[in-house]
Amino acid sequence: MDEQELMITFSVLSFSVLGLGAIVLSLVTLLGRGNRSFAIITAAATIFLGAFMWIVLAPQGLLPTLLGVIALVLSVLPQKPRPSTAEED
Repeated sequence: MDEQELMITFSVLSFSVLGLGAIVLSLVTLLGRGNRSFAIITAAATIFLGAFMWIVLAPQGLLPTLLGVIALVLSVLPQKPRPSTAEED
């Protein structure tokens, strides 16, 4: 492998981990009490970085782009309603 292939592999791995983190954050937002705006921003950044890599550098950028799309879809789904307790009233 030459230097360019190593850099592309490193970029794909790092942006894929960012995408996985965005999915986890979106799931926390969906199932619990996460920050929805931060989940959306992280998913959008993953989509942008993955798409840039896919268009400019290498076709392997499709993986982080797809992970970002999954995270974005999860982050905009409506949250599950929390049961009210007597302490919150």
